[in-house]
Amino acid sequence: MDNNENKDNLCPPATKKIKIDNFGIKAILSDDYKKDIELMQVHSCQLESKQQLQAVIKELALKLPHFQHLKRVHDRNVLICPSDDIKESLEQHLKLHQISDNVLEALCRNVNVIEVPASSAKLRVQYEKMSKYWPCKFHPDKYAESLQNGSNFTDSQRAYHKRMAELLWKLSTDVSKGQNVGICVDPRRPSIVAIAGDGNSHQHCVMWLVDHVARSQRGGAWQSDVEFVKDEPHTKSTLSGLPQIFYDYLKQDTACQDLNLGAELPRREEHQQQSEPVVEDIHADNLCKYGPYLCTGYDVYLLREPCLMCSMALVHSRVKRIFFLEQSENGALTSKFQLHAVKELNHHYEVFQFTM
Repeated sequence: MDNNENKDNLCPPATKKIKIDNFGIKAILSDDYKKDIELMQVHSCQLESKQQLQAVIKELALKLPHFQHLKRVHDRNVLICPSDDIKESLEQHLKLHQISDNVLEALCRNVNVIEVPASSAKLRVQYEKMSKYWPCKFHPDKYAESLQNGSNFTDSQRAYHKRMAELLWKLSTDVSKGQNVGICVDPRRPSIVAIAGDGNSHQHCVMWLVDHVARSQRGGAWQSDVEFVKDEPHTKSTLSGLPQIFYDYLKQDTACQDLNLGAELPRREEHQQQSEPVVEDIHADNLCKYGPYLCTGYDVYLLREPCLMCSMALVHSRVKRIFFLEQSENGALTSKFQLHAVKELNHHYEVFQFTM
């Protein structure tokens, strides 16, 4: 088969149109943002007068500094300590912590065991539920709230994400025989940096995608028979992360004609200026300042949720955000695990699932 015949086969039929209806983007947040309220039993007391409050609170804050997420006082009711901390009696527990006689006497009157929230609220909806048990301290995180309610993307950003979701389906169906497909995007323009499909059982789509991004930075370690786009001399960006078969498809599909293609070239140490204007993004600061390095600041779009191996590869590659369409049986972002919620990792990306 000659090249012209191969290109003709890649061109989708004129009547074919893949469209995702009822499109949505759901942030995959850690369990801390959606768990039910956990309660703990605590010893509390009701002071006989408000004049006792200052001395009691000052000493409790110094010697029993519990309940940082709660207000220590509600009316004349004071939280003393978690009930589980008391081994014998409240009085002995207070003496053990060297509470003064006057304060000890005040705390040991009108004692009750009550239930209060065991941890702090991450979202306002949690705060409102927790406050029904006991007044809580709460510092709103506007960005976390926007992730939870889906307002974090502008209309133009949502439109681009939808195009990438539709493109994943088209590339998988028309080029990759239904296999998984991944697209890496520099969100500053935005521009498609690299595209990859599945290899063999040990060479998953994500692993190929990371290697294709490395090719755009004059790297790449895996040997492949795939033909890549060759750059023109003196170009200001590179198409070398794009396999020729995907590039030809995009160029022949009229719905993709306005998509930006290519990656910023790696910068030399003595030349730190941007190759072309970009939109500043607080999450892509290092990409803006220093230029491409691995997948720093890049977005990755996947047809299917990645496995643990691939999810970890994206951690090491410093990806900014991951978007995927379908959950996987062994998926490590929501189905079986939430790798991005592991606090001990030295890099964390955001995860979103397309809904339809």
